[in-house]
Amino acid sequence: MRNYQFSTSPPPDWPALCQASSALFGSVDWQQLLETSFGCRTVYACNGQDGAAVTAFKAGPFSIGYVGFPAGSVTGNTASLTAIISQLMATKPALDLTCIRAPVSAFTASPDLELPYVSNPETAITDLQGWELMGVSKNLRRDIRKAERSGLSVCQSSDPGLGPILFDMYASAVKHHGGSLRYNADYFSSLLELAKLNPALQVFIASLDSDIVGFAVIVHHAGTAYYLHGGARADLRQLSPSDLILAEAIASAKSGGDDVFNFMASPPDQPTLVRYKEKWGGETRSLKTYTLRLSPAYPLFKAVERLYRLIS
Repeated sequence: MRNYQFSTSPPPDWPALCQASSALFGSVDWQQLLETSFGCRTVYACNGQDGAAVTAFKAGPFSIGYVGFPAGSVTGNTASLTAIISQLMATKPALDLTCIRAPVSAFTASPDLELPYVSNPETAITDLQGWELMGVSKNLRRDIRKAERSGLSVCQSSDPGLGPILFDMYASAVKHHGGSLRYNADYFSSLLELAKLNPALQVFIASLDSDIVGFAVIVHHAGTAYYLHGGARADLRQLSPSDLILAEAIASAKSGGDDVFNFMASPPDQPTLVRYKEKWGGETRSLKTYTLRLSPAYPLFKAVERLYRLIS
């Protein structure tokens, strides 16, 4: 296998590689969305046959690279992640990164890496083509029927003007679960803008009359549908808009030919969230996020990160 070249601009053959492997998370469009929303930068690792996009986020004086953010995906052969990490460990090119974090899904064929890692529960419907709504929890089916009777309807949208509304519902959901905000309103507007241009990104909206009461963002990447974000109006959660949206999103991913529906990882201290995902027919395994140290400043970064988590 040829050595990987690292660059801050996409290699000439990068768009074709992403298109051939249906790799939205690695695409230039996705990286530009992240760069516009968060002021991050992208390092591309490519050998002409496969590779990965490493998104570098600033955290004060530190720069943290995430491989295939947010799902840890690579472009082309999944085994390329091991080769990329091995080359980084051997050469430590001048990327100006404090460390690189590589999430490795439990539902991919990627091998284990010889690096320290943390685990989080990851839930997915592994046989999406065999999934049927009648196979999910009776309580969920009841809530879906209740949502339908209440007059809720679900459609897709690509109106960037809805970004602040989706952000407010996302922020409410994060607060409801005791989490930390990681995204901003500009990001949600950019998601809707990209949904105009690329059918691999879908934004489902639940409405009651003319009011938006819930949403979900789904990305189709390399045969898997990823449930990136979702939320609902706090005062109307009892109508179960999220259940109605998820039923529509899963059915849409199935009809579109995806093999897996990935609900993404859950915080380890939220077992009720994991059980909710499993009610849809999901199986839970352990996602491993590996860390490769690239800078002597890494121990200081870890100390600051631990302090932030204690006080946030």
